[in-house]
Amino acid sequence: MEEARFTLRIHPIIMNKMKHIAKNNGRSVNKEIEQILKWVVEDYERKCGRIVLDEQEMPKSTAKVEPMPESPMDMLFKLEK
Repeated sequence: MEEARFTLRIHPIIMNKMKHIAKNNGRSVNKEIEQILKWVVEDYERKCGRIVLDEQEMPKSTAKVEPMPESPMDMLFKLEK
């Protein structure tokens, strides 16, 4: 599946901090941001109900999206409980 492209303007301090987080998690900044967005969508759907896309909004082939962990911020920052 061809992934959608999106240009993101982001403050340099936030970008540099994202680089640290991504490196700590063994991901590129792009993949780190994508993972965070998946968590946001899944959290929204858990609270507000599943978002149903119509046929025009669906890509030609879909990739599996992994379920969100219970505490995504703990996973993002690898916090100890």
